Amino acid sequence: MSIRIFHATGPIDLIDPHGYWKRNEHCPTQVSITFSSQFEQFCEDIGAEAYIVAYHPRKDILRDGAFTLENRPKPMPGARGVKYHLSEILYGLGLLVTAVRFRADVALMDSGTTYYFVTSLFRLMGIRVIPVLHNTIWPSGFPPTGSVQRAILWLDSLFYRHVATAVIGVSPECTRQVAQLTRGRHAPLYEIRAQFLREYFEQIPAPPPFDQRPFQIMFVGRVDRIKGVFDILEMARKVEASAPGQVRWEMCGSGPDLEEVRRRHRDMGLESIVNIPGWTSLPGLVEVFARSHAAIVPTRSSFIEGLPMTVAEAILAGRPVITNPVVPALEVLRPACVAARTDDVDSYVEQVLKLISDREYYESLRRACADLGEPFYDREQGMTAVLKRVILPLKDKGKSKKTGS
Repeated sequence: MSIRIFHATGPIDLIDPHGYWKRNEHCPTQVSITFSSQFEQFCEDIGAEAYIVAYHPRKDILRDGAFTLENRPKPMPGARGVKYHLSEILYGLGLLVTAVRFRADVALMDSGTTYYFVTSLFRLMGIRVIPVLHNTIWPSGFPPTGSVQRAILWLDSLFYRHVATAVIGVSPECTRQVAQLTRGRHAPLYEIRAQFLREYFEQIPAPPPFDQRPFQIMFVGRVDRIKGVFDILEMARKVEASAPGQVRWEMCGSGPDLEEVRRRHRDMGLESIVNIPGWTSLPGLVEVFARSHAAIVPTRSSFIEGLPMTVAEAILAGRPVITNPVVPALEVLRPACVAARTDDVDSYVEQVLKLISDREYYESLRRACADLGEPFYDREQGMTAVLKRVILPLKDKGKSKKTGS
């Protein structure tokens, strides 16, 4: 029996990556093996038909054999307040209509596509629902206090408790929050790890010698306030005041706050201390890694991190990471990480000054990177393998019902 799988995923372009996957080529703009290509590989391996929807701003659709791929914008992008909640619900209802028309047996629903309580309607239509948590349910250590957010959490808790067939998360914190929200009454929990190509990281040389100054710290990611990019500027100013000429910073990436960061950077007179090239190609990132001693991921408490791939990438490149507990990667990769207090610039400054002054501390973090990186090369911990463990039994159950066994 062929199983039909509906997959609602995040704000990505599905069309171009599908072409690379079909040609058995790696997408040249990605360091990781994309989750979408891992899902498509799973479907091909088990002979499933799939309808995949991403909430990309460009509307587009492609039908290619067993795959239908659609970029579908959300109805009110950028909406806030009541309109935001309405947009999420309407988008979820639209996904339901598509899944029913597709005659889906299973719906794989990524976090951020809609509220999970909305997907309870999928189960009423005979479609099994498997949430995939690429983000935590709330920022780690900062549960919501607002009445609306708490009401949504309560509704979602009913979904996790009574509707979900299984729950997949990218970090222990993701699945732990499900258990906490449901007080232990939930569907089976599974973890996946993002997967990377070993050959990309093998071309990155070891970090510069510890004594080489200035000590270089890199940030790679979305240039957005919630990612702590403005905090980095303040850290750089304070570290320079305490240890003149000892540390230099590099900020790579694009995002909504890039121009504002550059303006603030100029106003603070940090041109010689912080380099902000913006978007950087994969070959360019190899060069950034090569001249960096460490990486920083200073996400703020206003964002629901799952397990940011930028932390994994730094570890795979042999660079210790300066981060904080709201980033769940700290739990998984702690032996190679420096832990500052969340949202606390002075704490980061303290940790950076310790890192640059203590050779043995730095070297112990650097040595830990090699073993910690192995799960991100282990395909048995990737999405394709875990989906086989989660969904294949559902296919076999359906076959048994058809044969009357």
